[in-house]
Amino acid sequence: MSIRTWLRYLIGDRQAILELAAAPQALFVGALFVLSAGFAREYDAEDLLHEPWHLLLPFAASLITSVVIFLPCYGLAYRKRGGTTVPPLWPAYRSFLGLFWLTAPLAWLYAVPYERFLSPIDSIKANLWTLGIVSVWRVFLMIRVIGVWMGFGWPAMFLVLLIANVEALIAIRMVPRPIVGLMSGVRLTPAEELIANTTRLVEGLACLSLPALLVFACAVVFGQKPRWPPADDALPTRERARTLGALAVCSVLLWFFTLPFTQPEQIRRHEVERAFRQGRISDGLAAMSAHQPADYPPYWDPPPRPAWGGHRDPNSHPKLGEIYEAIAVEPPAPWVRAIYYGKLEQYLQSWELWHWDQTEIRRVVRAIAPLPEEAALLARILRDGGESGHQLKELLKEGLPSEANPPPTNPEPRN
Repeated sequence: MSIRTWLRYLIGDRQAILELAAAPQALFVGALFVLSAGFAREYDAEDLLHEPWHLLLPFAASLITSVVIFLPCYGLAYRKRGGTTVPPLWPAYRSFLGLFWLTAPLAWLYAVPYERFLSPIDSIKANLWTLGIVSVWRVFLMIRVIGVWMGFGWPAMFLVLLIANVEALIAIRMVPRPIVGLMSGVRLTPAEELIANTTRLVEGLACLSLPALLVFACAVVFGQKPRWPPADDALPTRERARTLGALAVCSVLLWFFTLPFTQPEQIRRHEVERAFRQGRISDGLAAMSAHQPADYPPYWDPPPRPAWGGHRDPNSHPKLGEIYEAIAVEPPAPWVRAIYYGKLEQYLQSWELWHWDQTEIRRVVRAIAPLPEEAALLARILRDGGESGHQLKELLKEGLPSEANPPPTNPEPRN
Protein backbone atom coordinates (compact mmCIF):
# COMPACT_ATOMS: atom_id res chain seq x y z
CA MET A 1 0.00 0.00 0.00
CA SER A 2 1.31 3.41 -0.92
CA ILE A 3 0.27 6.94 -0.15
CA ARG A 4 -0.51 7.44 -3.83
CA THR A 5 -2.90 4.47 -3.87
CA TRP A 6 -4.59 5.76 -0.72
CA LEU A 7 -5.03 9.26 -2.18
CA ARG A 8 -6.58 7.74 -5.29
CA TYR A 9 -8.87 5.75 -3.02
CA LEU A 10 -10.07 8.94 -1.29
CA ILE A 11 -11.37 10.22 -4.63
CA GLY A 12 -13.07 6.91 -5.43
CA ASP A 13 -10.63 5.36 -7.90
CA ARG A 14 -11.83 1.84 -8.76
CA GLN A 15 -8.44 0.15 -8.92
CA ALA A 16 -7.34 1.75 -5.65
CA ILE A 17 -10.49 0.46 -3.92
CA LEU A 18 -9.84 -3.09 -5.11
CA GLU A 19 -6.13 -2.95 -4.20
CA LEU A 20 -6.76 -1.72 -0.67
CA ALA A 21 -9.63 -4.18 -0.15
CA ALA A 22 -7.22 -7.02 -0.99
CA ALA A 23 -4.39 -5.67 1.20
CA PRO A 24 -4.16 -7.50 4.56
CA GLN A 25 -2.35 -4.52 6.13
CA ALA A 26 -5.25 -2.15 5.46
CA LEU A 27 -7.00 -2.99 8.74
CA PHE A 28 -3.92 -2.24 10.88
CA VAL A 29 -3.06 0.96 8.99
CA GLY A 30 -6.71 2.03 9.19
CA ALA A 31 -6.72 1.46 12.96
CA LEU A 32 -3.75 3.81 13.33
CA PHE A 33 -5.58 6.40 11.24
CA VAL A 34 -8.67 6.08 13.49
CA LEU A 35 -6.47 6.64 16.55
CA SER A 36 -4.91 9.72 14.97
CA ALA A 37 -8.41 10.98 14.08
CA GLY A 38 -9.38 10.56 17.74
CA PHE A 39 -6.46 12.78 18.72
CA ALA A 40 -7.53 15.32 16.08
CA ARG A 41 -11.04 15.46 17.55
CA GLU A 42 -10.12 15.58 21.22
CA TYR A 43 -6.65 17.13 21.59
CA ASP A 44 -8.15 20.54 22.45
CA ALA A 45 -11.51 19.37 23.79
CA GLU A 46 -10.87 16.70 26.45
CA ASP A 47 -8.40 15.96 29.24
CA LEU A 48 -6.75 12.95 27.62
CA LEU A 49 -4.34 12.46 30.53
CA HIS A 50 -7.15 11.64 32.96
CA GLU A 51 -9.78 10.47 30.44
CA PRO A 52 -7.94 8.65 27.62
CA TRP A 53 -11.07 6.62 26.88
CA HIS A 54 -12.22 9.49 24.65
CA LEU A 55 -9.76 8.16 22.06
CA LEU A 56 -11.78 4.93 21.87
CA LEU A 57 -15.02 6.66 20.87
CA PRO A 58 -14.10 6.87 17.14
CA PHE A 59 -13.45 3.11 17.17
CA ALA A 60 -16.84 2.40 18.74
CA ALA A 61 -18.68 4.76 16.39
CA SER A 62 -16.92 3.41 13.30
CA LEU A 63 -17.58 -0.21 14.25
CA ILE A 64 -21.30 0.45 14.70
CA THR A 65 -21.60 2.45 11.48
CA SER A 66 -19.57 -0.02 9.42
CA VAL A 67 -21.66 -2.97 10.61
CA VAL A 68 -24.90 -1.10 9.90
CA ILE A 69 -23.76 -0.35 6.34
CA PHE A 70 -22.03 -3.65 5.61
CA LEU A 71 -24.49 -6.29 6.78
CA PRO A 72 -27.53 -5.29 4.65
CA CYS A 73 -25.39 -4.82 1.55
CA TYR A 74 -23.46 -8.06 2.08
CA GLY A 75 -26.66 -9.98 2.73
CA LEU A 76 -28.19 -8.71 -0.50
CA ALA A 77 -24.99 -9.39 -2.46
CA TYR A 78 -24.80 -12.93 -1.05
CA ARG A 79 -28.46 -13.71 -1.77
CA LYS A 80 -28.31 -12.37 -5.33
CA ARG A 81 -24.72 -13.26 -6.17
CA GLY A 82 -25.69 -14.29 -9.71
CA GLY A 83 -23.11 -17.03 -10.11
CA THR A 84 -20.18 -14.98 -8.79
CA THR A 85 -18.06 -16.04 -5.82
CA VAL A 86 -18.81 -14.07 -2.64
CA PRO A 87 -16.13 -14.18 0.10
CA PRO A 88 -17.11 -15.46 3.56
CA LEU A 89 -18.66 -13.02 5.99
CA TRP A 90 -15.68 -12.31 8.30
CA PRO A 91 -13.00 -11.87 5.58
CA ALA A 92 -15.41 -9.64 3.67
CA TYR A 93 -16.18 -7.51 6.72
CA ARG A 94 -12.50 -7.28 7.62
CA SER A 95 -11.76 -5.88 4.17
CA PHE A 96 -14.70 -3.49 4.37
CA LEU A 97 -13.69 -2.29 7.85
CA GLY A 98 -10.18 -1.64 6.57
CA LEU A 99 -11.60 0.46 3.73
CA PHE A 100 -13.90 2.25 6.17
CA TRP A 101 -11.07 3.05 8.58
CA LEU A 102 -8.88 4.32 5.76
CA THR A 103 -11.30 7.26 5.48
CA ALA A 104 -10.49 8.31 9.07
CA PRO A 105 -7.86 10.92 8.05
CA LEU A 106 -10.71 13.02 6.67
CA ALA A 107 -11.41 13.74 10.35
CA TRP A 108 -8.03 15.46 10.60
CA LEU A 109 -9.97 18.51 9.44
CA TYR A 110 -11.58 18.59 12.88
CA ALA A 111 -8.19 19.51 14.32
CA VAL A 112 -8.40 23.05 12.89
CA PRO A 113 -8.68 25.24 16.04
CA TYR A 114 -11.38 27.60 14.78
CA GLU A 115 -12.01 28.83 18.35
CA ARG A 116 -8.53 30.35 18.42
CA PHE A 117 -9.11 32.83 15.62
CA LEU A 118 -12.89 33.09 15.09
CA SER A 119 -15.75 34.44 17.16
CA PRO A 120 -17.97 31.93 19.01
CA ILE A 121 -20.66 31.98 16.33
CA ASP A 122 -18.21 31.87 13.42
CA SER A 123 -16.28 29.00 15.02
CA ILE A 124 -19.51 27.00 15.40
CA LYS A 125 -20.37 27.69 11.77
CA ALA A 126 -16.90 26.58 10.68
CA ASN A 127 -17.15 23.39 12.73
CA LEU A 128 -20.60 22.63 11.30
CA TRP A 129 -19.34 23.16 7.75
CA THR A 130 -16.36 20.89 8.47
CA LEU A 131 -18.68 18.23 9.86
CA GLY A 132 -20.88 18.49 6.78
CA ILE A 133 -17.98 18.24 4.32
CA VAL A 134 -16.42 15.24 6.09
CA SER A 135 -19.76 13.45 6.45
CA VAL A 136 -20.78 13.92 2.82
CA TRP A 137 -17.32 12.90 1.59
CA ARG A 138 -17.34 9.70 3.64
CA VAL A 139 -20.91 8.78 2.63
CA PHE A 140 -20.20 9.12 -1.07
CA LEU A 141 -16.90 7.27 -0.71
CA MET A 142 -18.79 4.38 0.92
CA ILE A 143 -21.27 4.51 -1.96
CA ARG A 144 -18.36 4.11 -4.34
CA VAL A 145 -16.88 1.25 -2.25
CA ILE A 146 -20.19 -0.68 -2.17
CA GLY A 147 -20.71 -0.02 -5.87
CA VAL A 148 -17.23 -1.17 -6.94
CA TRP A 149 -16.18 -3.76 -4.38
CA MET A 150 -19.55 -5.52 -3.97
CA GLY A 151 -20.58 -5.02 -7.58
CA PHE A 152 -23.72 -2.94 -7.00
CA GLY A 153 -22.73 -0.16 -9.38
CA TRP A 154 -24.41 3.22 -9.06
CA PRO A 155 -27.62 1.83 -7.41
CA ALA A 156 -25.52 1.41 -4.24
CA MET A 157 -26.20 5.11 -3.72
CA PHE A 158 -29.79 4.47 -2.63
CA LEU A 159 -28.87 1.74 -0.15
CA VAL A 160 -26.09 3.71 1.53
CA LEU A 161 -28.06 6.97 1.56
CA LEU A 162 -31.05 5.22 3.14
CA ILE A 163 -28.87 3.69 5.85
CA ALA A 164 -27.10 7.01 6.48
CA ASN A 165 -30.46 8.80 6.56
CA VAL A 166 -31.94 6.48 9.18
CA GLU A 167 -28.75 6.60 11.25
CA ALA A 168 -28.79 10.42 11.19
CA LEU A 169 -32.43 10.54 12.32
CA ILE A 170 -31.71 8.17 15.21
CA ALA A 171 -28.68 10.22 16.25
CA ILE A 172 -30.67 13.47 16.12
CA ARG A 173 -33.41 11.97 18.29
CA MET A 174 -30.86 10.86 20.86
CA VAL A 175 -29.11 14.24 21.11
CA PRO A 176 -30.61 16.65 23.70
CA ARG A 177 -32.07 19.79 22.14
CA PRO A 178 -33.76 22.90 23.58
CA ILE A 179 -37.21 21.75 22.38
CA VAL A 180 -39.11 23.13 25.37
CA GLY A 181 -37.37 26.46 25.07
CA LEU A 182 -38.18 26.66 21.37
CA MET A 183 -41.84 25.82 21.90
CA SER A 184 -42.22 28.29 24.76
CA GLY A 185 -40.71 31.16 22.79
CA VAL A 186 -37.83 31.65 25.22
CA ARG A 187 -34.87 33.29 23.52
CA LEU A 188 -31.89 31.00 23.07
CA THR A 189 -28.30 32.12 23.01
CA PRO A 190 -26.98 32.74 19.47
CA ALA A 191 -24.88 29.55 19.66
CA GLU A 192 -27.84 27.44 20.82
CA GLU A 193 -30.06 28.96 18.14
CA LEU A 194 -27.53 28.20 15.39
CA ILE A 195 -27.12 24.58 16.49
CA ALA A 196 -30.88 24.14 16.91
CA ASN A 197 -31.61 25.58 13.45
CA THR A 198 -28.97 23.37 11.83
CA THR A 199 -30.34 20.30 13.61
CA ARG A 200 -33.89 21.09 12.47
CA LEU A 201 -32.69 21.61 8.90
CA VAL A 202 -30.87 18.26 8.81
CA GLU A 203 -33.82 16.50 10.43
CA GLY A 204 -36.27 18.06 7.97
CA LEU A 205 -34.21 17.10 4.93
CA ALA A 206 -33.79 13.56 6.28
CA CYS A 207 -37.53 13.16 6.86
CA LEU A 208 -38.44 14.57 3.44
CA SER A 209 -36.00 12.33 1.59
CA LEU A 210 -36.81 9.16 3.55
CA PRO A 211 -39.89 8.03 1.52
CA ALA A 212 -38.12 8.43 -1.83
CA LEU A 213 -35.02 6.62 -0.57
CA LEU A 214 -37.20 3.76 0.70
CA VAL A 215 -38.81 3.37 -2.73
CA PHE A 216 -35.51 3.41 -4.61
CA ALA A 217 -33.83 1.12 -2.07
CA CYS A 218 -36.66 -1.40 -2.45
CA ALA A 219 -36.19 -1.25 -6.20
CA VAL A 220 -32.50 -2.07 -5.70
CA VAL A 221 -33.33 -4.94 -3.33
CA PHE A 222 -35.81 -6.58 -5.70
CA GLY A 223 -34.24 -5.71 -9.03
CA GLN A 224 -30.48 -5.48 -8.61
CA LYS A 225 -28.16 -8.46 -9.12
CA PRO A 226 -24.75 -7.40 -7.81
CA ARG A 227 -21.69 -9.17 -9.19
CA TRP A 228 -18.78 -9.33 -6.76
CA PRO A 229 -15.56 -8.61 -8.72
CA PRO A 230 -13.06 -11.49 -8.95
CA ALA A 231 -10.09 -11.29 -6.59
CA ASP A 232 -7.62 -11.00 -9.47
CA ASP A 233 -9.15 -7.64 -10.43
CA ALA A 234 -6.91 -6.11 -7.78
CA LEU A 235 -3.69 -6.00 -9.76
CA PRO A 236 -0.51 -5.80 -7.68
CA THR A 237 1.05 -2.36 -7.47
CA ARG A 238 4.68 -1.59 -8.12
CA GLU A 239 4.66 1.36 -5.76
CA ARG A 240 6.45 1.22 -2.40
CA ALA A 241 4.16 -0.66 -0.05
CA ARG A 242 5.38 0.71 3.28
CA THR A 243 4.85 4.41 2.75
CA LEU A 244 1.21 4.43 3.88
CA GLY A 245 2.06 2.54 7.07
CA ALA A 246 4.81 5.04 7.82
CA LEU A 247 2.35 7.90 7.34
CA ALA A 248 -0.10 6.23 9.74
CA VAL A 249 2.56 5.80 12.42
CA CYS A 250 3.73 9.41 12.03
CA SER A 251 0.13 10.68 12.20
CA VAL A 252 -0.12 9.19 15.70
CA LEU A 253 3.33 10.16 16.96
CA LEU A 254 2.80 13.77 15.88
CA TRP A 255 0.16 14.28 18.56
CA PHE A 256 2.58 13.45 21.37
CA PHE A 257 4.49 16.59 20.37
CA THR A 258 1.26 18.63 20.19
CA LEU A 259 -0.45 17.58 23.44
CA PRO A 260 1.99 19.35 25.82
CA PHE A 261 0.86 22.67 24.32
CA THR A 262 -2.90 21.99 24.27
CA GLN A 263 -3.64 19.73 27.25
CA PRO A 264 -2.85 22.12 30.17
CA GLU A 265 -6.05 24.05 29.41
CA GLN A 266 -8.06 20.83 29.35
CA ILE A 267 -6.46 19.54 32.55
CA ARG A 268 -7.42 22.75 34.38
CA ARG A 269 -10.95 22.57 32.97
CA HIS A 270 -11.26 18.92 34.03
CA GLU A 271 -10.04 19.81 37.54
CA VAL A 272 -12.80 22.40 37.96
CA GLU A 273 -15.59 20.25 36.52
CA ARG A 274 -14.51 17.24 38.59
CA ALA A 275 -14.60 19.37 41.76
CA PHE A 276 -18.15 20.49 40.92
CA ARG A 277 -19.27 16.92 40.18
CA GLN A 278 -17.88 15.78 43.52
CA GLY A 279 -19.63 18.59 45.38
CA ARG A 280 -16.39 20.46 46.16
CA ILE A 281 -17.74 23.77 44.94
CA SER A 282 -15.38 25.97 46.95
CA ASP A 283 -12.42 24.03 45.56
CA GLY A 284 -13.72 24.48 42.01
CA LEU A 285 -14.18 28.23 42.47
CA ALA A 286 -10.75 28.51 44.08
CA ALA A 287 -9.14 26.63 41.20
CA MET A 288 -10.73 29.02 38.72
CA SER A 289 -9.70 32.06 40.76
CA ALA A 290 -6.08 30.88 40.78
CA HIS A 291 -5.91 31.37 37.00
CA GLN A 292 -6.99 33.79 34.32
CA PRO A 293 -9.67 33.16 31.65
CA ALA A 294 -6.92 32.66 29.04
CA ASP A 295 -5.69 29.64 31.04
CA TYR A 296 -8.87 27.75 30.13
CA PRO A 297 -10.18 26.61 26.72
CA PRO A 298 -11.67 29.36 24.54
CA TYR A 299 -15.38 29.95 25.15
CA TRP A 300 -15.45 27.41 27.98
CA ASP A 301 -18.75 27.46 29.88
CA PRO A 302 -18.20 26.37 33.51
CA PRO A 303 -20.89 24.32 35.30
CA PRO A 304 -23.78 24.36 35.77
CA ARG A 305 -25.25 24.43 32.29
CA PRO A 306 -28.94 24.65 31.34
CA ALA A 307 -30.69 21.40 30.46
CA TRP A 308 -31.85 20.91 26.89
CA GLY A 309 -35.11 19.12 26.30
CA GLY A 310 -35.10 17.83 29.88
CA HIS A 311 -31.63 16.23 29.54
CA ARG A 312 -29.28 17.73 32.10
CA ASP A 313 -25.62 18.14 31.25
CA PRO A 314 -23.56 15.66 33.30
CA ASN A 315 -21.29 18.54 34.35
CA SER A 316 -24.28 20.40 35.83
CA HIS A 317 -24.43 18.45 39.09
CA PRO A 318 -24.21 21.48 41.41
CA LYS A 319 -27.22 23.76 41.33
CA LEU A 320 -26.84 27.49 41.12
CA GLY A 321 -28.01 27.94 44.71
CA GLU A 322 -25.12 25.84 46.02
CA ILE A 323 -22.64 27.85 43.97
CA TYR A 324 -24.00 31.22 45.18
CA GLU A 325 -23.86 30.03 48.77
CA ALA A 326 -20.16 29.25 48.26
CA ILE A 327 -19.61 32.63 46.56
CA ALA A 328 -21.24 34.42 49.52
CA VAL A 329 -18.92 32.68 51.98
CA GLU A 330 -15.69 33.19 50.03
CA PRO A 331 -16.03 35.44 46.97
CA PRO A 332 -13.93 34.26 44.02
CA ALA A 333 -11.98 36.34 41.51
CA PRO A 334 -13.93 39.08 39.70
CA TRP A 335 -13.92 37.24 36.36
CA VAL A 336 -15.44 34.17 38.03
CA ARG A 337 -18.09 36.34 39.68
CA ALA A 338 -18.87 37.88 36.29
CA ILE A 339 -19.47 34.43 34.77
CA TYR A 340 -21.95 33.44 37.46
CA TYR A 341 -23.62 36.83 37.37
CA GLY A 342 -24.33 36.12 33.69
CA LYS A 343 -25.52 32.60 34.48
CA LEU A 344 -27.98 33.94 37.05
CA GLU A 345 -29.50 36.26 34.46
CA GLN A 346 -29.66 33.40 31.96
CA TYR A 347 -31.40 31.11 34.44
CA LEU A 348 -33.80 33.73 35.78
CA GLN A 349 -35.01 34.53 32.26
CA SER A 350 -35.11 30.99 30.87
CA TRP A 351 -37.48 28.05 30.99
CA GLU A 352 -34.84 26.10 32.93
CA LEU A 353 -35.81 27.99 36.11
CA TRP A 354 -39.27 26.45 36.11
CA HIS A 355 -37.80 22.94 36.40
CA TRP A 356 -36.56 23.85 39.87
CA ASP A 357 -38.66 23.31 42.97
CA GLN A 358 -39.66 26.27 45.13
CA THR A 359 -37.11 25.34 47.80
CA GLU A 360 -34.24 25.64 45.32
CA ILE A 361 -35.50 28.99 44.00
CA ARG A 362 -35.75 30.41 47.52
CA ARG A 363 -32.27 29.03 48.20
CA VAL A 364 -30.92 31.04 45.27
CA VAL A 365 -32.62 34.20 46.48
CA ARG A 366 -31.25 33.84 50.01
CA ALA A 367 -27.76 33.20 48.66
CA ILE A 368 -27.69 36.19 46.32
CA ALA A 369 -29.33 38.69 48.70
CA PRO A 370 -25.94 39.76 50.18
CA LEU A 371 -24.43 40.24 46.73
CA PRO A 372 -25.23 43.75 45.41
CA GLU A 373 -24.96 43.09 41.66
CA GLU A 374 -26.98 39.89 41.70
CA ALA A 375 -29.62 41.26 44.07
CA ALA A 376 -30.05 44.26 41.76
CA LEU A 377 -30.53 41.89 38.84
CA LEU A 378 -33.15 39.90 40.73
CA ALA A 379 -34.99 43.10 41.68
CA ARG A 380 -35.02 44.16 38.03
CA ILE A 381 -36.38 40.78 36.90
CA LEU A 382 -39.10 40.96 39.54
CA ARG A 383 -39.98 44.51 38.51
CA ASP A 384 -39.60 44.46 34.73
CA GLY A 385 -39.37 40.77 33.83
CA GLY A 386 -42.89 40.50 32.41
CA GLU A 387 -44.28 36.97 32.63
CA SER A 388 -41.00 35.61 34.06
CA GLY A 389 -41.04 38.25 36.79
CA HIS A 390 -44.70 37.51 37.56
CA GLN A 391 -44.11 33.77 37.87
CA LEU A 392 -41.06 34.38 40.03
CA LYS A 393 -43.09 36.60 42.35
CA GLU A 394 -45.72 33.89 42.68
CA LEU A 395 -43.06 31.35 43.64
CA LEU A 396 -41.32 33.72 46.06
CA LYS A 397 -43.97 34.63 48.57
CA GLU A 398 -41.38 35.15 51.28
CA GLY A 399 -37.76 36.06 51.66
CA LEU A 400 -37.58 38.60 48.81
CA PRO A 401 -34.92 41.32 49.15
CA SER A 402 -36.59 44.56 50.14
CA GLU A 403 -35.88 47.74 48.23
CA ALA A 404 -36.33 49.64 51.47
CA ASN A 405 -33.71 47.45 53.15
CA PRO A 406 -30.91 47.02 50.63
CA PRO A 407 -28.65 43.99 51.04
CA PRO A 408 -25.40 44.47 52.90
CA THR A 409 -22.21 45.00 51.00
CA ASN A 410 -20.33 41.78 50.36
CA PRO A 411 -16.68 41.25 51.29
CA GLU A 412 -14.02 42.28 48.85
CA PRO A 413 -13.52 39.56 46.20
CA ARG A 414 -10.04 38.14 46.03
CA ASN A 415 -7.86 38.89 43.06
